[in-house]
Amino acid sequence: MFMAFICAFEAYFFSDLLFSGDYIFAVFWGLLLFRDLRRAYVIDQFTKNIINAVNPPRKKD
Repeated sequence: MFMAFICAFEAYFFSDLLFSGDYIFAVFWGLLLFRDLRRAYVIDQFTKNIINAVNPPRKKD
């Protein structure tokens, strides 16, 4: 939940600065946003792998 709040916070500032023309600060917030989105993707893939390892698919006979 905290990660979603931080990601939304960074996305708001990124878009606000992008539309206002402050591209240097927009790049900064964009890099932070990219870092958080990449981290969320890695965590999602990790949890999917753990779930698949714990619950292997059953064969249908």
